[in-house]
Amino acid sequence: MPVAGITAFGYGRATPASMLRPTRTRSLEPMKPMQRSLLAAAIVAALSASAYALPVRAQDSQTGTTQKQDKKKVQEMKAVVVTGSLIPTAEINTATPTITITAENIKRQGFTSIYQALRAQPLATGEVQGAATSASFTQGAQSISLLGLPPDFTLFLINGHPLASYPLLYNGEANISDISNIPLAMVSRIDIVPGNQSSIYGSAAIAGVVNIILKKHAHGLDFNYQAGGFSQGGGSSQRLSLVGGYDHGPLSLVYGLQYQEQQPIYQFQRSYASSTFANPNPELAGLPSITYGILDVGPLFAGNNYIDPNSITPNACANIANQYAGTTVRGETVTGVGQPPGQYVGNGYACGSPYAPGYNTVMNKTREGSAYLSGTFRLNDHTELYGNLLLDIYSQNYGVGPFYSFWEPNINGFYNGQAPGYIFNANTGTFQNPFELFSPEEVGGLLTNSTHEVDRSYNFYGGIKGSVGSSNWNYDAFFARSQLNTSTNELHPLTAKVDAFFQNQFLGPKLGTNYGYPVYAPNYKNFYQNVTPAEYQAFSGIIHSSSEDYTQNVNLQVTNTDLFALPAGNVGVAAVLQAGDENWSLPANPLLTSHAFWGQTASSGGGRRNQYAAAVEFHIPIFSMLSADVSARYDRFHNDGGSSSSRPTYKVALAFRPLSTLLLRANYSTAFRMPDMGYVFVGPSGNFQFVTDYYKCEKNAPGTPFSACSQSSANNVQITGQQNPNRFLSPITAKSWGGGVVWSPTSNFTAKADYYDIRIRNEVQYQSVNSLLIQEAQCLLGQIPASSPVCIAALNAVSRSSTGQLLSVSYQPVNIASERVSGIVASLAYRYDLGQWGELSLNGNYNVTLRHQFQAAPGEPTVDLLHNPYYDTLYSQGGSALGPEYKTILSGTLNWAVGNWDTALTAIRYGKLANSAAADNPTVYQTYGAGTLPPWILYNATFKYDIGSDASIGLTVNNLFDTMPPVDKSDTSWPYYNEGAYNIYGRSYYVDFNYRF
Repeated sequence: MPVAGITAFGYGRATPASMLRPTRTRSLEPMKPMQRSLLAAAIVAALSASAYALPVRAQDSQTGTTQKQDKKKVQEMKAVVVTGSLIPTAEINTATPTITITAENIKRQGFTSIYQALRAQPLATGEVQGAATSASFTQGAQSISLLGLPPDFTLFLINGHPLASYPLLYNGEANISDISNIPLAMVSRIDIVPGNQSSIYGSAAIAGVVNIILKKHAHGLDFNYQAGGFSQGGGSSQRLSLVGGYDHGPLSLVYGLQYQEQQPIYQFQRSYASSTFANPNPELAGLPSITYGILDVGPLFAGNNYIDPNSITPNACANIANQYAGTTVRGETVTGVGQPPGQYVGNGYACGSPYAPGYNTVMNKTREGSAYLSGTFRLNDHTELYGNLLLDIYSQNYGVGPFYSFWEPNINGFYNGQAPGYIFNANTGTFQNPFELFSPEEVGGLLTNSTHEVDRSYNFYGGIKGSVGSSNWNYDAFFARSQLNTSTNELHPLTAKVDAFFQNQFLGPKLGTNYGYPVYAPNYKNFYQNVTPAEYQAFSGIIHSSSEDYTQNVNLQVTNTDLFALPAGNVGVAAVLQAGDENWSLPANPLLTSHAFWGQTASSGGGRRNQYAAAVEFHIPIFSMLSADVSARYDRFHNDGGSSSSRPTYKVALAFRPLSTLLLRANYSTAFRMPDMGYVFVGPSGNFQFVTDYYKCEKNAPGTPFSACSQSSANNVQITGQQNPNRFLSPITAKSWGGGVVWSPTSNFTAKADYYDIRIRNEVQYQSVNSLLIQEAQCLLGQIPASSPVCIAALNAVSRSSTGQLLSVSYQPVNIASERVSGIVASLAYRYDLGQWGELSLNGNYNVTLRHQFQAAPGEPTVDLLHNPYYDTLYSQGGSALGPEYKTILSGTLNWAVGNWDTALTAIRYGKLANSAAADNPTVYQTYGAGTLPPWILYNATFKYDIGSDASIGLTVNNLFDTMPPVDKSDTSWPYYNEGAYNIYGRSYYVDFNYRF
């Protein structure tokens, strides 16, 4: 449950309360005794509400205030750096809205990782690719989408210092932060500041800032062991952590170790999407997914029928019936899968299994070890040295199922402009496409051909801080560096070896070519047989890649809470000077770029960006009830290659307190994000994609509307896409405004509500391949002058063979899109003293997105992303389909603590989500209609019992009722649910034991 606190948060290191001069501790306004009493009581209440640790040891991580204090005792308030500001303050609620999640409440609400806790926040409304999204570009990373905006629009910090980016590109395009390798045992709390925060934190803070605060104080040695699993199988885990502290004279240390391991969950372990039996279209449910097939398209690619295996050899599929745990059978094949009932057509038979699609991981197999050390050394009464180091090594395995480990002949023909996989059968005089998907039994086990990823990261900062003599000036000078190295290894067939293997097995010698395609006289009787694990190993090799990203900077920060006096109070000021750089390196694997591995390409790139910044902030008490916080920052960036950009940003925030129990606040700010390193420095990166050849369509059937061309499979071809960098991109810019109210009539009750409105311009999107092909067709057909800039760009981007065969399309990112999102975020916290029956508390959080609109380019239609999330119209310049988002998310926790018992029930209600029919698929839309899915409600329950004063035992049950995502009857393509918005883990349970030495 979010609890407003006075703990430290800032871009620089927070100044401990013990180092601030008590006689100069400021407040935002002169306080009357009653006001000070109410505020102090609220502070104690907020800190007490977060108590989930052992009774005698619970301490606030920054102030050292015990949580067992008399609730009516007025505490002396110390000023610390708070969320969204550089100036120390003693206020709980400021002009900038902040959501705080303490480590105790993360545990109370049943979350076992930082990712789980953040993904359940009402502000995290957007779809995100990750471990639960099979075959994604970043299956080894975890991030969130604040306010439904791209995950790279959120700035992640550790103790106020930026995280290095994940070196692999999200969706093959952008740089995101990976939060999977931050150990929960070392976390004190997490602060979330929604909206534009660039005037304090610089680039990337458009959707908001997430600051993960690690522990600064500890006493004794805390031991924790947790173990658990899932009621439907898979995913068992265990975690061991030790966290301790040391204080002696001027030296203070906090240290910690954590080890955890997690077993994988496969999709076939969840009946919800384990097989094609889960298809909501009853006419397609249970049909085998083809694993061995021979497609015959006639002498001139005029047909589209599979050759029945039994016509080649009796009971052909029986030879491979052992595959996919003995579920492989002969079954009907259809075209139009993914369409509504009645829209598919049977086109022959093949061998396959209904369970083949489910052989991929939706939870990675992981092992992780972490170490943490934080220390301070007081040189004298005015000066302190400090440092903080977090080390982590994260090993994981994830599989993408059988679909990315398969074979078909003539892969090299694809690069010569021919359709991949086709041969000319001299025995039948037709073009054919035989292919095989390798089963787990053939490769040697479930994880044999999985990707093994190892991430090594460290986050360090250290410096010196103190006061300048006996003046009001405090300084903080430090160096910070964060680095993440990622290496991956994957067993995959080698092009030459796997082609030779199958040529020897059934194709026979090459007999020549026909229309550019190789001619064989295959013996298909040898096709339907198992490949042995030894054979698979013999024609495969290891795809290895390594990548790195680091960010570092030096900072000088000065603050003065009493710069000068005004009638309403003292003016405070903070200033920052910063210089640093970021480096991203993703070297190209020469074996991938030369197509040595069958059907695989890779992204590559690298570059360095220097950054310089200066910022200033003022707190100005205008009169007794009104104060203003004004900040401004100037950033300048210089990329390798000579391009430079600079951007000023500012923020004005007002806090009006007409009553001691009421705060009204408003803010206006500007923000920016430098284009991702992946957009600026990506190397020429290839990919395979199916597109519509509009020129071919118009040549064969003049006058056909372009929209009709895309509906005919005869016009669909597979090409290579070529991503290219753009070193002259401009910064993405944003403006936001908001306002809200905080009402706290008693120390036991607080209600908040804030409105936000963010408008983004110059958003980076890759050029649409679809649009380039339309423009190219219009230019070749004379519909647009060939000398026009549009034609020059399109004709240069599209490559064809001398016979007109479409080969490839080259595209790059451009500043062209705009976006707007607005909504309301609200929270409620209430505590009630039950006397001898303990204490009852209720906390709730809510977010409703009122508007989310996207415009791909000037002149393009503005699309409502809340109701049409799969934006991919024919003429879009943006090209990327944007994922769905929840319009509302509501979470609440009811906690009852009595004696040695503490129990809590948490509910998370994910609101309606656009269904699959919202996609621009005419037949699906006409049958089902764009609509919404019902809410998805999950319940978590936790129980804790204190065994004396030094030990406790707890039980956590997540997804108490084993609730699966709502069924989308319009989603008739596997896996039949949105992997980026839902998960199918089901009920989990954990026990943990804590002991303090």
